[in-house]
Order: sequence, then C-alpha cells, then structure tokens
Amino acid sequence: MSLLISENMLRYLYNEMSSEESAHFLFFIENNPAMMEQFAQMKEGFDMLNNIKFSPSHSAMDRIMSYASLEGFSMQ
Repeated sequence: MSLLISENMLRYLYNEMSSEESAHFLFFIENNPAMMEQFAQMKEGFDMLNNIKFSPSHSAMDRIMSYASLEGFSMQ
C-alpha cells in the first residue's frame, strides 16, 4: 500500500477530508477490493483505539513532575 493511500485512509478516519475528498476516496476504495480490505483492517484497528485505557506508571508520573519542577521550565 502506498504512503499516500495510507495517509488518505487516516485522514478519512479522522474526518480531515472535505465532503468532495471523502466522496472521491470512498469511490476509489469501493472500486479496489484490495484497498477496501486494507481499509477495513485499518478501520477495525482505529475503532479499537476508543476502547484502550492508558494509565502511566507512578514512576513515569514522578519523572514528568520532577522535570516540570526544574528551574526555567514554564507551563504556559
């Protein structure tokens, strides 16, 4: 799969295309079975992202907070 097609798949999934671009993208995908299969796999993975819960470890949070408290660091 080309990088351009992969990027377009992601742009479509993240709703970053205009209506016209989306229509062209869907037409292309629907008329290319191999691309449709790859898009279906990418969409399945994309849909799973909403179910993942991330929780950083306490040591990671301690390192972040330690770094944030360094002199010269500004949180603006």
